[in-house]
Amino acid sequence: MAKTAFQEGFLWGSSASAHQMEGAWSAGGKGPSVYDIMPVQEGRSDFSTAIDFYHRYKEDIALFAEMGMKCFRFSISWSRVIPDGEGDVNEQGLDFYENVIDELLSHGIEPMICMYHYDMPLDLQDKYKGWISRKTVDAFETYVQAVVERLGHKVKYWLPFSQQNASAFAGFLAGTAHLDEAAINKQIPQMQHHIHIASSILVKAVKAKYPGAKVGGMIHYIPFYPATCKPEDVLAAQKLTEALHFHTSDVMVHGHYPAGLTAAWEKAKTHPVMEEGDMELLAAHTVDFLAFSYYYTMLVTGDEGVKSSPSCLLQRFSSILKGMEQNPYLETTEWGWTIDPTGLRNAMLSMYSRYRLPLFLAECGIGVKEKLNVGQTVEDDYRIGYLASHIEQARLAVQEDGVDCMGFLSWGPLDMLSSQGQMSKRYGFIYVDRDETNLRDLRRYKKKSFEWYREVIRTNGEHL
Repeated sequence: MAKTAFQEGFLWGSSASAHQMEGAWSAGGKGPSVYDIMPVQEGRSDFSTAIDFYHRYKEDIALFAEMGMKCFRFSISWSRVIPDGEGDVNEQGLDFYENVIDELLSHGIEPMICMYHYDMPLDLQDKYKGWISRKTVDAFETYVQAVVERLGHKVKYWLPFSQQNASAFAGFLAGTAHLDEAAINKQIPQMQHHIHIASSILVKAVKAKYPGAKVGGMIHYIPFYPATCKPEDVLAAQKLTEALHFHTSDVMVHGHYPAGLTAAWEKAKTHPVMEEGDMELLAAHTVDFLAFSYYYTMLVTGDEGVKSSPSCLLQRFSSILKGMEQNPYLETTEWGWTIDPTGLRNAMLSMYSRYRLPLFLAECGIGVKEKLNVGQTVEDDYRIGYLASHIEQARLAVQEDGVDCMGFLSWGPLDMLSSQGQMSKRYGFIYVDRDETNLRDLRRYKKKSFEWYREVIRTNGEHL
């Protein structure tokens, strides 16, 4: 393949979330989050142990360093830092994250902190219905101040939310478990506004103390292809793209709500309540870069686009995942997700053309059912092929399309529970020996892709 075009200092690495890897759900003074009381589906796991990163972080980070990782993006558990979400700070929780950061830095790995990855403190759900209430925003500000004050001098890269465009549509994980779907849908605009305010609060807090730090915004990007060249299909794909992606990223980058979103609010009579100074806060504290996750693309028809479009903000994020036609030109994973490396280039070109801000691919990967072989490894050539083809398309976006890209982070560095408690959906370069119902010994084993990714990083993407 062609010589790399990635800049010097390109941040190769991986991403993970607190609830999917830490375990130790009540250790060290941690309070419960919504994940700790999530109903466990048959054949899946709760998150009480996860993969026990809480106790094994030194071992795991040593493996990350052996692989050559330059950056590790991880989320902080809000309820580990403030057990009830808004009261006293738990110093043991901050101690843990400072120890993780120190361990990363000692191995030359840049930490990237994500402040919120769907694990709402349970008390904030029970008292305030999560992001529906302005009191949750106030609680988030307390949380931000505690984290920035303690950890900010050691962290150069920050994200307020994982997949911010999905956060208000996450239902149970947004802290709205006590409401039915219709009631939640009516509150989506209010939740979105509160999440945007919370995001700007982090930007303001970090920049006030550490102006050289970089704070990004992150969205989940799904390129939508029209199913045909029928004008209605093209329009539906465009409207879904605007509604799902740019109604969020426009606010992050430009500091104001786009016309299409405010028009939808007015039409549906769901305009959020705003406090004095809110719009000034959004305008004054925009992001330095745009991070995104990329996994798959989707086809959409005119009818489906109208039914599924979140532009009216009265439907849940998951609704766009239903009823979409399968693309006959693409293979899929065993979980039904399309494999579309070119879609990544499309996504990067679309975002960079619109915003001219540096991009950061914060999640990309393939989940596969895997088992250790007799050599105590996994011959995961399919993962190597998947990631190599996606990195090559990212290179083309940089070299041929002029996109400014800061880094590439896979999901995740080692196998962990999926967001729905599946251990069988394995993404990592490192195999973790447990399944959904049996913790086994939780030992770590390097897969074939471990050595491959080390060479990719060593050569800055030249050897794929």
